[in-house]
Amino acid sequence: MAFSPHAYLPSIGGAERYAQGLAEGLAGLGHEVHVVVANVDDPEAFYELGHRGAGPANETIKQVSVHRLAYGDLGYRQLGSFLGVDRVLRSSTDRFQRNLGDLLSGVAPDVVVTLPHLFPNVDEVVRLRATSSWKLVYVPMLHEDDPYWSIDRVSEAVTAADGVIALTDYERDRLLESYGAQPGTTAVIPPGVAFGDDTVLIDREPMVLFVGRRTPSKRLDVLYEAMETVWQEFPEVLLVLAGSPPGVGADPAMWLAADSRVKIVNTPNEREKDQLLARARVVVSPSLTESFGITTLEAWAQGTPVVVTDSPVNRSVVRDGEDGLVAAGPGAAGLASALTSLLRNTDRASALGRAGRLRVEADFTWSGSTAILEKVIEAM
Repeated sequence: MAFSPHAYLPSIGGAERYAQGLAEGLAGLGHEVHVVVANVDDPEAFYELGHRGAGPANETIKQVSVHRLAYGDLGYRQLGSFLGVDRVLRSSTDRFQRNLGDLLSGVAPDVVVTLPHLFPNVDEVVRLRATSSWKLVYVPMLHEDDPYWSIDRVSEAVTAADGVIALTDYERDRLLESYGAQPGTTAVIPPGVAFGDDTVLIDREPMVLFVGRRTPSKRLDVLYEAMETVWQEFPEVLLVLAGSPPGVGADPAMWLAADSRVKIVNTPNEREKDQLLARARVVVSPSLTESFGITTLEAWAQGTPVVVTDSPVNRSVVRDGEDGLVAAGPGAAGLASALTSLLRNTDRASALGRAGRLRVEADFTWSGSTAILEKVIEAM
């Protein structure tokens, strides 16, 4: 069995974590699992030249054999200055796709799982499916608010696949309604989360925490606008932005660094991130373009309440008023109101955090998600 995601460890976005959780879960059940991936440290490497290589060409991580193929490295960046970025990116993509096909041929899997959407790995795996004996499982992870989104391209991949995976009921409905997915071959497999018995803390610091890659789609400007309102009532609260900066281009958080009420934590490791999640009063997600929002699960695993913006995906994960709050509307005002209400009412915040912890224990474990995927594969 092979996974062909757009990125993998050490890149740590939501899609990368999803691929990792399922790959390691299947390996733990005794499957031979390979991951064939570009050696990118950031998905933006598919659009910008000059990213660092991520990890060795071949290594084994928790029984999973990981094979990384070169893509758009510093050498290509130098070429781009002479030959033009578009031309060199095309050359890098062509080389990556050829090597991807060769490596999959050598691995000879019975099933290939590819994700998420509109990346060269998905294009090539879908093209190869037409002449290959292996079965294809596609995990599109819809980002329909993305201005570059293409229903037609994603639909082509959906209809070529032998099995399609949605992360939420909302996503499954969209795939059936608008992308050509079929009920009998489309399953919902949410991400899971790892948690321990001693992670939930009672005493919380006056901290509102954002966790994620600092890209424009995360809407940190909207979060900061909301915090301006929060600070009027709670001036002692610290806004902590924890995650990695964009691989190329301006960091949308850096202009906030001069504000003493804001702290930036660059690329925390897993232990550091868990400690931040456990100490925060509230974890907030201002993004509107998530296909799930795995940070919500990570917060719940620590018994921490969450506030998310109002989107169909967020409403399909967070049950407003039961295990988190869905802010009213997409703007800063609703976000500020939700954050302020939880900072004002610590008992309610604690209750929502406890309810979230129960949700992940019951509904969002990697063992449960892996078991569903194994059934999907066996049925193909």
